[in-house]
Amino acid sequence: MRIKMIVFVMFLLCMLCGVAEAEVGEGKEQPCVHIMTQEGRPVVSKEEYVPSLIQVLNCDEAYALTADGGVKIRGNSTADQGDEKPYRIKFTKKQNMLGLHHGEKYKSWVLLRSYWNLAPDYMAFHLADAIFGGKYYHSDSTYVNLYINGEYKGIYLLCEQNQAAPGRIDVREPKKGEEQPRTGYLLEMDNYAGDEHPYVLIGQMSATEDIAGERRAFPMRNYSIKSDIRSKEQFSFIRRHLNAVFRILYEAAANDRPFMIDAKESAVPADGTYKTAFEALDAVMDLESLANMLILEELVQNYDVGAGSFYMAVDFTEGSIYPKLTFLAPWDFNWAYYEPADGGYYACTFQPPQAGQDRSNAWFILAMKIGGFQDIVKAKWQKLSQSGVLADAARQVVTDCEKLAGDLDETEQWRIEMVRNLETYVLGRIDWLNGQWLNK
Repeated sequence: MRIKMIVFVMFLLCMLCGVAEAEVGEGKEQPCVHIMTQEGRPVVSKEEYVPSLIQVLNCDEAYALTADGGVKIRGNSTADQGDEKPYRIKFTKKQNMLGLHHGEKYKSWVLLRSYWNLAPDYMAFHLADAIFGGKYYHSDSTYVNLYINGEYKGIYLLCEQNQAAPGRIDVREPKKGEEQPRTGYLLEMDNYAGDEHPYVLIGQMSATEDIAGERRAFPMRNYSIKSDIRSKEQFSFIRRHLNAVFRILYEAAANDRPFMIDAKESAVPADGTYKTAFEALDAVMDLESLANMLILEELVQNYDVGAGSFYMAVDFTEGSIYPKLTFLAPWDFNWAYYEPADGGYYACTFQPPQAGQDRSNAWFILAMKIGGFQDIVKAKWQKLSQSGVLADAARQVVTDCEKLAGDLDETEQWRIEMVRNLETYVLGRIDWLNGQWLNK
């Protein structure tokens, strides 16, 4: 009862300040999200949620929503550039937004900047949907017109928060007082790792060659633990386990030697236990999920492929859907689609440093040196290419974005053409990858 009263009072205050519902979304064709902050406070912090009333309107009645929660700025480089900021919504109670994710309710949702070309993330999410085939999690998304305190902010992409949660990345998080190490873990390769989440450091193996013949050592990478952990034992366990899996991958790719994880979560030679290095690797990694992610990253040629926003999950509890290290939840594609479509591999080979960093992805580079993994990639690509689902996904993105034309002013119509350019890019990339992965 008290929460309902707070919602009513906040809404009444907004109305008295002249922010009438009729003014929000006037002349707009697509759904609108209107965030009304307490006392009209600006949303300027990455850490502090501003208490807010969140409305979804200008949509089918079934999706209309008025609920209280908080809003803050999210992201890293995207949050520090320009006036158009990305936001995270956290409702007080779980809500669904515009029917996303089959109507499931969650507290956390994300509003991403649409950028000059509207669709870098939307295109990647649609391609992921075609590649994953419903087996692995990726964010659902849709476009909205965003208003904050009655001020129009532009077209945004409403999508999901990559988080440990039932129906999203469904790892079992330990409850208060549970300190057993064999629980669920969500991790992110994170070039912005810091105080918000504990993180582990892995990498720094001896130099090895990629499939193009370039030889290099892998830089150390931080992996943030994005799910709840409750004890030092859990932190130590996942640090040892992730390092052990990476060592098994390295030994399989660089030395063709089978390694395994012993009782202390250390990687040790597995001669006599596994016949091949590929078999040993398959025991600890979901290789189909890694192949899916590699195909997606090669399609879009993402500069950030080995720097951050690279998610993985593993869950050691009974009935887990991630008994092996599983790669999923693609994210952050504002640095993609830049190289020529026929410009060669990107995700699975070493690349020149970008912005002063070596952003090569060691997981992809090592895995593609293993014949059994290449077979998985090529078999999956053959099905995808021959079915036409990737081209269909790219064309659907253009169709969806063309519907935004009525909500763009005359000076912004060129943004639709940029989406068509993305489609052309992806179709060209499909042609190039066909030459590498079909009948070879």
